[in-house]
Amino acid sequence: MKNGFKVMDSDLHTMEPDGLWERYLDEPFKKFAPKFIRRTDNASNQPMIRIGDLEIGEMSKRPRTAVVGKDLQRRAFERSPHYEVAHARGYDAESHVRAMDIEGIDVAILYGTRGRQVQMHDDLDPLVADALARAHNNWTADYCQYDPKRLKFAAQVAFHDPKLAAREARRAVRERGAVAVIGNPNPINGRHVHDPELEPLWDAIEELGVPIGFHPTGQASLRDDIARRYLDTPNGRVIGVAGRNPVELMFAFASMAAGGVLERHPGLRCAFLEGTCGWLPWWLWRLDEAWEKFGPGSEVQITGLPSEYFYRQCYVATDADEKVLRQVVEAVGDDNIVVSTDYPHSDGLFPEAMSEFVALEGVSDKTKAKILWDNCARLYRVGEGPRQ
Repeated sequence: MKNGFKVMDSDLHTMEPDGLWERYLDEPFKKFAPKFIRRTDNASNQPMIRIGDLEIGEMSKRPRTAVVGKDLQRRAFERSPHYEVAHARGYDAESHVRAMDIEGIDVAILYGTRGRQVQMHDDLDPLVADALARAHNNWTADYCQYDPKRLKFAAQVAFHDPKLAAREARRAVRERGAVAVIGNPNPINGRHVHDPELEPLWDAIEELGVPIGFHPTGQASLRDDIARRYLDTPNGRVIGVAGRNPVELMFAFASMAAGGVLERHPGLRCAFLEGTCGWLPWWLWRLDEAWEKFGPGSEVQITGLPSEYFYRQCYVATDADEKVLRQVVEAVGDDNIVVSTDYPHSDGLFPEAMSEFVALEGVSDKTKAKILWDNCARLYRVGEGPRQ
């Protein structure tokens, strides 16, 4: 609870240990356990990831980028002594629940960090990608057993092979208790999310009754990543971080709505996470306008406007301190917005995220209660029912 509000975090992160895949990979795939190689020349605060012969590289080798990243981490650790405790414990489940207590979070939906990063290479063998996802889901399910009422998780699947992804989605939800499936907003191997080849995955997720949570990933070697155009340019970290997540999510929603996926799958729920929500009113208007002008005669027809599919099937996450939330609510209402802290990532606001949110001006307590609990409970079908 936070100031009398029940709180469900739509997107809280695990910080997975280096040895996760050595322990959890199935025997034929253990040789593909990711290796996390830390540079010694102070060029980056993120390790390079090696999987077999592939490398998922650092987002930049510019020294100033490393300074910015390390300074961000330093400031996060200065905000709360709990960071030192959690770091020393390897961000284990006990330290995560303690962090939730500090923030006032009742329930959290866990999304991976390294579990996402190890999937971010177009040339990753689909069978290896599937094995990495399966191992990560098994580890996360075990992690949640520390407090299964408060810790829930979204399952990783390998978009490199939609049929394998559908199989793992079914296994993770039915056998390991996942409450969502994580989606890549970026194309992998040129396959956009409205590509017909992904239909087996959308069939499976709709059948399971869980949402797809689209979530960008910071460290990636995907060929189609908006932030890559700013790699190794002055202030590229600022430009890339500001633009990547919102823009990737905007186009993912456009694909799902205007590309016909939500028309074909009316029971499929989508969340667009860690990309703020301020873009939403303009983007809904822009997509509707584009459909009215260019939709007739297009290859795939939909019966409604793109915005109608958002209101019917989609949710977007606001940052806890997003000051334009009032204007967003005025424009699109408060039924389709959730909130996240992004703990323990250093660009989050822990331990003040929920304090920042409840202090937002111009947003009613009724709306705050819906965003903090009701909408997220409806999205994930976790803890549904009246607030207490």
